[in-house]
Amino acid sequence: MSSIRSLRPYLAEGLRAAGIMGTGDILAQTVVEKKSLKDVDLIRTAKYGSLGMLFVGPVLKFWFGLLDRQIRGRQGVQRALKKMAVDQVIMAPSLNLAIASMVGLINNEKPQEIAERIKTQYPDIMKTNYMIWPAVQILNFGLVPLRYQVVFVQTIAVFWNCFVSQMLNEKLATKTPQTIEEQGKVS
Repeated sequence: MSSIRSLRPYLAEGLRAAGIMGTGDILAQTVVEKKSLKDVDLIRTAKYGSLGMLFVGPVLKFWFGLLDRQIRGRQGVQRALKKMAVDQVIMAPSLNLAIASMVGLINNEKPQEIAERIKTQYPDIMKTNYMIWPAVQILNFGLVPLRYQVVFVQTIAVFWNCFVSQMLNEKLATKTPQTIEEQGKVS
C-alpha cells in the first residue's frame, strides 16, 4: 500500500505531462501546420502525450526533487542560479535527446532515420532551449515552491512542446520512408 502512495506523485506528474504534451502537439498541428481540428492526427497526439505520461512527467518529478536535495542552501538567487546551471548542463541536453529519439521510436523510424533526425534537428532544439529555459528555470527554482515546480515548467512547456512536436514531426510530414530509402541508395 505504501509503495502505491509513493508512486502517486509520479503518476500525477505523468498525467499532467501527458495532457500538456498532447496539447502542445495539437497546437503544433492546428496553429503551426495549419490543420483543421477534424484533420488533427489523434494517434500522433496520443503517442506524443504518452511520452509525457511514461517518461517526461516522472523524470522531471524525480529530477527536481534530486536538485533540491543536492543543491543546498537558502532559497535565493544564488541557489536558483546553481540549480538552473546544473539543470541546463545535465537535464536539458539529456531530456531533449531522449525525446528526439523516442519520437522516432514511437513513429517506427529506422535507427538511421532517428540518427538523422538527431543530427539535423537536435542542434536547433538545443539552441532554442537555451534561449528560453534558463530564464524560466531561474524563476522556477527561485520563486516556485518545490511541489509546484513541475507544474510550472509543464505550463510553460505547452508552447515548448508545440515547437518540439512540430520540429520532430516535420520530417515525417515531408519525407516518407520510401524517399529516405531512395536517398540512401543515391548517396
